[in-house]
Amino acid sequence: MWKRLVVFTLLSLVSAAPAQAEDVSTAAITRLIQAAEPGRKDANGWAVDLSVALQSNDLPVTRENACAAIAVIDQESSFVANPAVPGLGRLSEKALRGKLAGYPVIGAKAAEWLDTNPSPGPTFMSLIRAAKTERDLDLTYRGMVAAVSAESGLGTLINAGLVNGFIEERNEVTTIGSMQVSVAYALKEERRNRILPMSLADVYAVRDSLYTRPGGLHYGVGQLLGFETGYDRKIFRFADYNAGRYASRNASLQKVVSDLTGAKLAFDGDFLSYGKDGKASSSVTDSEKAVRKAVEKAKLTLSKEQIRSDLLKEKSPDFTSTRIFTALRAAWQAKTGKPPAFAMIPEITLKSAKISHTMTTRDFAERVTRRYNACMAVK
Repeated sequence: MWKRLVVFTLLSLVSAAPAQAEDVSTAAITRLIQAAEPGRKDANGWAVDLSVALQSNDLPVTRENACAAIAVIDQESSFVANPAVPGLGRLSEKALRGKLAGYPVIGAKAAEWLDTNPSPGPTFMSLIRAAKTERDLDLTYRGMVAAVSAESGLGTLINAGLVNGFIEERNEVTTIGSMQVSVAYALKEERRNRILPMSLADVYAVRDSLYTRPGGLHYGVGQLLGFETGYDRKIFRFADYNAGRYASRNASLQKVVSDLTGAKLAFDGDFLSYGKDGKASSSVTDSEKAVRKAVEKAKLTLSKEQIRSDLLKEKSPDFTSTRIFTALRAAWQAKTGKPPAFAMIPEITLKSAKISHTMTTRDFAERVTRRYNACMAVK
């Protein structure tokens, strides 16, 4: 009898174990790409590189992961490694001249320099005007850096990478390639695997790789899928790809804080403000002020310093373990009688020289989600 019990117990454990998603073949991924973009040239090449990108990020090559990446690629570039952007040069020149106009004296001199240098040859402003892809603009900016470097005599300092932060902060090309990967994310990942600081040539090498199919997919897949979210719906992961990691989770907490205090907040997923380098500013945002007010109303014994310490974790999975996160959600539940949503789509209007029409993070997330669902439904 005991042998039968052991067998039945083992069988029940096996049947209760969650089914593991099976890896899909390159041929299967090729069919999914062809379904997304009928007639796409070299669908098999994209499938091979996508499979490699998943593996290089230590992610299983499952249909779910492949479809998530395919949905973003199709939305962002229709499977073009370095996509052309309609009207990019014209829009970029207009945006640049608008910025320079805000500095009457220095701006006028800068515009004159761009209109007349280099000489002989196409001027920097004419190159910007003629730009069709992000790489065109990127290379023009690099040319400007090289020209200033030569004129100033600071070439050694600049090429050694000692002012990389300054140079990167002024490069308007911040997302690149078939998945419109965040350059800041790619550089951060590259620095994690290095001992020595990156030279300017190293930075340019990362940027160059993002314009290629393998490089764009490697970093794009990592940015999209290389972190645990805690979300129960893919749409929030897609929203995070556009708005930043954990933005959907944080936007929901901003809603909680707004409900508790009556403060009108931008549900953008950021309690703190950040520079292009990703570092938090010391300035106090409206969201941080509202958190302080919520803490006071909830009678939590947390100082401003402790609140800031918790909020500095908002870009990590550890934020859910902070007292701010758990206590404010508990206060909202006590007030409403129901648990707050873990995530909501951030309310962000996207602004860029590449976007000639109004678009929001919700628009992006919903479009990608439709593409993802269509991919998952392919027979």
